[in-house]
Amino acid sequence: MNSTEIYQTKRSLITFLEKLTEGLSKPRKKFYSDILYGMSKAQNTLLSDIARALEENIDLQYTIKRLSRNASEENDLKELHHNYLNGLRTSIPDNPLVIVDESEIVKPYAEKMEHLALVRDGSKNVLEKGYPTINFSMATLKTKHPLPLYNHLYSSKEKDFHSQNIEIAKGFNTVTSFLGKKKATFVMDRGYDTNTIYEYVQDIGHHFITRLKDNRYLLHRNRRVKVPDLAHRRKGKINFKTEIQGDEYKLKVSHIKVKLPVLKDSPLNMVVVYGYGEKPMKLLTNHSINGKDDVLRILKSYITRWRIEELFRVQKEEFQLEKTRTMTVSSLRILYTLMNCLVGHYSLAIEKSNYHTQTVLARARPSNKRKKIKFYLYRFIRGISKILSFDTVGIRYFYKVEKRSNQLSLL
Repeated sequence: MNSTEIYQTKRSLITFLEKLTEGLSKPRKKFYSDILYGMSKAQNTLLSDIARALEENIDLQYTIKRLSRNASEENDLKELHHNYLNGLRTSIPDNPLVIVDESEIVKPYAEKMEHLALVRDGSKNVLEKGYPTINFSMATLKTKHPLPLYNHLYSSKEKDFHSQNIEIAKGFNTVTSFLGKKKATFVMDRGYDTNTIYEYVQDIGHHFITRLKDNRYLLHRNRRVKVPDLAHRRKGKINFKTEIQGDEYKLKVSHIKVKLPVLKDSPLNMVVVYGYGEKPMKLLTNHSINGKDDVLRILKSYITRWRIEELFRVQKEEFQLEKTRTMTVSSLRILYTLMNCLVGHYSLAIEKSNYHTQTVLARARPSNKRKKIKFYLYRFIRGISKILSFDTVGIRYFYKVEKRSNQLSLL
């Protein structure tokens, strides 16, 4: 392995860390540096593997205990997240798409982890022990890679927990504050088809694109009509070919002017999509539609929502998030937040696509070279881990050493 590649990879990570930990104390900076470096090298969030990746010349158990002790303190986690968002400001377009969705960390065999609660395992559609997460992410402009904005892990058994709606509202408030005067479009799945969400997004002056549930009623020509009945009135005049999660679809699209009973003064549009599943897909938006281009723009925006599913897969498969074992929710929350910050850093590196990015991707050695790859995050994560696996000194030699003054103090 070329030593220059190792140095450039570590230098890029250290530059990111310096911005991420700005204003924090030196012990906390060292802790976050250790975690992010170890996570990048080990390619998972297990503290034992992170400790091994640090290459420290002391007993491994002492390193694990030190990381575990520091991980239980999350007082500066908000400041760290604030620094992360500040680093993204120049990458946010004028009209960003913000993808909103929930996920879960399932721990079916855990017994002593703090505040375990029942969550729905989306892969099996059953209730299991674990922790729910709220996620707000963007897709980068050129390569459409996930750029996490707000990712929060919580438990319904924590003392300060009130309701899921309040946890979701915290995410909306954080992202809205971060965007400032920029108007965003929140792209959401059926779980967010609620009057509360529609009223909130409308009140704060943003747009939304939400997939509708079949039990929803809409107002059309002053009549209250159920969504499936209204959708069947349009058979799709616009043809559109697209690829969703690697599969190609031939879609037919139409739109209908509608209103919500709770927002009677706000004109809305329902976009009906045939060809994706047995039933037509129904999308509700407060974007105006004046023609074919507007309809397809709304559909493409919703298709971009699948990028957050890729983010969840990266969390669980590339970083083995569900294998992580910690005794406190605070420790798990810190690891979860840092992992998402790292994903954001990687996505921006892929977006820039400089010489170092190409070097990292080349080191991953894809199993099928002929396959056309559009989503590079998996390869990039593996490439970073591959390069750092040849590093035998860890990150400690990159720390700045303060020289003591030779002058004797008279005090």
